[in-house]
Amino acid sequence: MFFQGRGNVYLQEINADETLGPAIKLCTDSLAIALATESWTHINKCAAVDVEDARGIKSQSATVTLALADMADRKLALGIFGTVNTAGSPGTVTAEFGPENCVAGDYYFLGGKTRHRAITSLVVTDDSTSPATSLSLNTNYTLDAASGLVTFVTAVTAPKFAYGYTDPAYVSIFTAAQKEYMLSYEFINKQESNDAGSLELYKVRFDPAANLDFQSEENQSMALTGSALADTERDADTELGQFGRRVL
Repeated sequence: MFFQGRGNVYLQEINADETLGPAIKLCTDSLAIALATESWTHINKCAAVDVEDARGIKSQSATVTLALADMADRKLALGIFGTVNTAGSPGTVTAEFGPENCVAGDYYFLGGKTRHRAITSLVVTDDSTSPATSLSLNTNYTLDAASGLVTFVTAVTAPKFAYGYTDPAYVSIFTAAQKEYMLSYEFINKQESNDAGSLELYKVRFDPAANLDFQSEENQSMALTGSALADTERDADTELGQFGRRVL
């Protein structure tokens, strides 16, 4: 039998009570398993030439690698140990002070360290005078409302901002614990009349993505590498085993 697989990977988080959460569907560009053993050997030294006369297994391991180009929030979170945060409710800022002594060509992102986006009804004043001087859009500054980026067109000594905003959904980095998943690869075998089958790995734990190229020549791709662990809740028999199985 020849094999050429095409299909989708499904990851289900394994909860503390060993139940499974809802599956995340991944259309992967690649999926591979590397099996390895650590062995011991015995060298017989009873003759003129030393010879290896025994060999045994110390341990067994399986490394799982996959790559995908779909960077949707829930999928990206797998590779950056992230948390998906939903879009925020609309809010307002009444008196945000920007950096002092801005000159023409300087930039400022509204919200400071927390950054606000989808800006509405922006009012900018120069608070270095009393009363404050009102500044004009496209004369003293410009605004990219989507990103919240203000560009100063003229010098402003003490800029102050008032505006509305609605922050979008986002994925924070390294805010989630490393998790364990059951991996199911539901495939067809192109070399055997598209026969359907499955690959099941009972417990997989991934490392974070080693590299995410945010200015790539082609589509950004995320590679994940992890271990297929032994599920010690299962019997170590030939029916299911503790690592996984292929079903055709």
